[in-house]
Amino acid sequence: MDTNDKAPFLVDPSAFLGDFLAIGVPSEESVLKGREGHIDLSPITVGPNCIIKNFVTLSEGASLAANVVVEDYCRIGPNARIGPRTRLIYGAYICDDVTIGADCRVAGFVCDDVTIEDSCTVMGQLVHPYNQPQRGWWDVDEPAPSIRHHSVVAFSSTVIGGVTIGPYAYVTAGTIVTKDVPSWHVAVGCNRLIPWHEWAGRPLRDLFAHWASLDRGVGT
Repeated sequence: MDTNDKAPFLVDPSAFLGDFLAIGVPSEESVLKGREGHIDLSPITVGPNCIIKNFVTLSEGASLAANVVVEDYCRIGPNARIGPRTRLIYGAYICDDVTIGADCRVAGFVCDDVTIEDSCTVMGQLVHPYNQPQRGWWDVDEPAPSIRHHSVVAFSSTVIGGVTIGPYAYVTAGTIVTKDVPSWHVAVGCNRLIPWHEWAGRPLRDLFAHWASLDRGVGT
């Protein structure tokens, strides 16, 4: 692989680009294929009015829709798709083939193949179970978490494996989740699931009331 090869970089003129950016970083797969000769890297797209701050890594195939904000020291992996008006918060690590919808706020670690739908807040870790360490790195295709729309994964929580966080669900800070969280539920501790109307804390009840106003009849 020619070490000077870079992925095509398609940036809207209205986008802001900070300093010390690594743009067009090839995927590991491309590096391995490139040892046999020149390859074409997937293009990177940055949409209108995006703000990409300092020390950000943009890998080949990444696509940012309009009005995305990427804060300092974020990493966006190969073929990641970031929806409009989403913010990636300081140091967010987005792995390969991740899809993030519109109007999201995402920090922490997001493993390969995760889907995060619109209007989500993800401050915790979304990880594979990694229960076959005896096999080769590329020999295992593990299921990834799926985060449905209008849900929250709070700070220092961990969602493990091919589980779904349902629409209008809330995973509290420090929680460990290894099974599906139904919509309109609060997850606490380790897989303890509480229907929202049984939750006594006022701030979350106010949030669920707000969500109910967006999707009348579902959470009531």
